[in-house]
Amino acid sequence: MTGGQYDILIVGAGAAGCAAAISLPTGARAILIDRGDPASPGQAPTAGRCCGGLLAPDAQRALRRLGLDLPEKVRVRPEPKAVRVRDLDTNLAQRYARDYRNVDRAEFDSWLLNLASERAEFRPHTRLDGLVRTATGVEVRLTSAGGRAETVHAALAIGADGALSATRRVAFPDRPGPPTMLAIQARLESARPPDDHEVLFARHLTDFYAWAIPKAGSVLVGAAFGDGRTAKARFEKVLEAMRREFGLEGRVIERCARHLGRPHAKRQLFGGGGRVLLVGEAAGLVSPSSGEGLSFAFETGLAAGRAAGESAPAGAYLATFRRQARRVRRKFIKARVIFSPPCRRWALHIPWCP
Repeated sequence: MTGGQYDILIVGAGAAGCAAAISLPTGARAILIDRGDPASPGQAPTAGRCCGGLLAPDAQRALRRLGLDLPEKVRVRPEPKAVRVRDLDTNLAQRYARDYRNVDRAEFDSWLLNLASERAEFRPHTRLDGLVRTATGVEVRLTSAGGRAETVHAALAIGADGALSATRRVAFPDRPGPPTMLAIQARLESARPPDDHEVLFARHLTDFYAWAIPKAGSVLVGAAFGDGRTAKARFEKVLEAMRREFGLEGRVIERCARHLGRPHAKRQLFGGGGRVLLVGEAAGLVSPSSGEGLSFAFETGLAAGRAAGESAPAGAYLATFRRQARRVRRKFIKARVIFSPPCRRWALHIPWCP
């Protein structure tokens, strides 16, 4: 079935896709699709945004560049002002200042999506199945809920569909993204959540690090694993350790999981070209040391949305992509340091942050 004609197709309605939609030129005819429905959290045990919902200073600045101020309804307390690191491999600990904004991720996503929907037609439960370049843009095959298939035409496609980006896979099969880890997170009831952002390093527990993030009446506990087959069993051990080390109590009331990109080479960072742009994690832009991706999502989404109004959108966008890619590359060495116990032993004796 043949669908409509659009100026811009945005694939993925997370932070990067919404930032792109919000930044589109006035009057652009745009469609924003997502495999799920970010406005309906808890669709499945492994669905949703598996994210701690902490906006670090870089993400706060990027949000302001989008012209947005966080509404009070999306913020939660406490808002950590420090990170407390505990390293079971070296038996060292450290606490350093960091000014976060703490958000309820479901409310935050809903807020962004409402803004994006003012600029683009939002279509949930719709996936991209194929993409062909044409003389005037791209022809994209979509499948919606119930198996309804259609083909739409767009002058520009923006891939904002995360670490396992279908846009990147079908449009640039010769440019695979970074390897991924499986991040798992649980919400625990807690009458007294910690004040700090808690971080735990332990090689026998996780290939990355484990975190505990306070929320109102609860705490989010998560970790990431290189082998998805053993991740579930290993996460239960992480939960035990986090309860023990940080005094966390309360039953698990929610779980989620997602794939997290972990770039380690320049070639894995790719912003697309021609009439297909890649933003956020679809471009490989996520911190290899902390897993932070919201600042990159906002910055590149903003740039791609604005570039959609240019005669040569790729040229207009890629300057921003290259700046963000340099930010990621600067973290390659940092990641090698903090994920090596001998190097981390040295690092924990000086001011630092993951």
